[in-house]
Amino acid sequence: MADMGFTQRLDAFLDWLYRNREESGHHERPRAQLWAMPPEPFYPWADGYGENLLPGETFFLHYYQNQRYGSLTDNECVTTSVVMSMNILKDWAAASTSHPAEPDRTLGEFTASLDSLGVRAWRYRFSSKSFFPGFMTPWQAVLALRRHAAELRRKYGKSFKVKLSAWHTVDDLIERLLAGNLILLHGAWKMSIDPQKPGYNPLLGWLGGMPHTVVLAGYDGEADAWSLLNPADPWPPDHETPVQPKLQKLTSQQLLDFWGRQFLFYPPRFAITTLTVEV
Repeated sequence: MADMGFTQRLDAFLDWLYRNREESGHHERPRAQLWAMPPEPFYPWADGYGENLLPGETFFLHYYQNQRYGSLTDNECVTTSVVMSMNILKDWAAASTSHPAEPDRTLGEFTASLDSLGVRAWRYRFSSKSFFPGFMTPWQAVLALRRHAAELRRKYGKSFKVKLSAWHTVDDLIERLLAGNLILLHGAWKMSIDPQKPGYNPLLGWLGGMPHTVVLAGYDGEADAWSLLNPADPWPPDHETPVQPKLQKLTSQQLLDFWGRQFLFYPPRFAITTLTVEV
């Protein structure tokens, strides 16, 4: 019992150390539906995802991919978010220049293309066949996205800028949505070293939580709901079971608790990768 009491106290301390301490507050925010990129000019996909969806929802659902379907590793959240963003930006560049869009790239195709380059590709992503279990860090994501930006420049004469930064606020996200930016959010989910609590994972509990990256699709000001392309939601039971694409919805406080939780080997709290398209 004494040991269990110590574990519970230590777990509480680790939670205090790593958790978000910001409150959502009551800032005046637009009472409207905002989307990361205007969907109407660019391929307004409208079918196959259910009824009563907004154009922005169907637009982003078209690009949904699940991280379980990549190179048979479960550490693909950054890679998958990058691939989804690449496809969005590829279609934007094509539509903006009246070029026919190429087919979307799948997570499996992308990881296989990098794996084929061997160690040369490690600056973008650790190979699935390496000592590391096949994953991409937020810093490698910046390099991979800049490589994609150069490809778009060559093919379409249209491109975008990439910037990784931290210590942002919810109001900064609103500002970037209003500017038409595409945003990758870097955060962590709470994990516990206490076997009696949900999310039990001793290693991740010590390090701050489960690191995760998602694409911010939009914000509903009326409902205070943030829409995310979360490559781990839904989470299929295996690498074969199909899933229905969806947008995860979080309140501002739920978003802050995820976004503001510190994982030791991730960027500082409230980190984003901003993708700014050329106008």
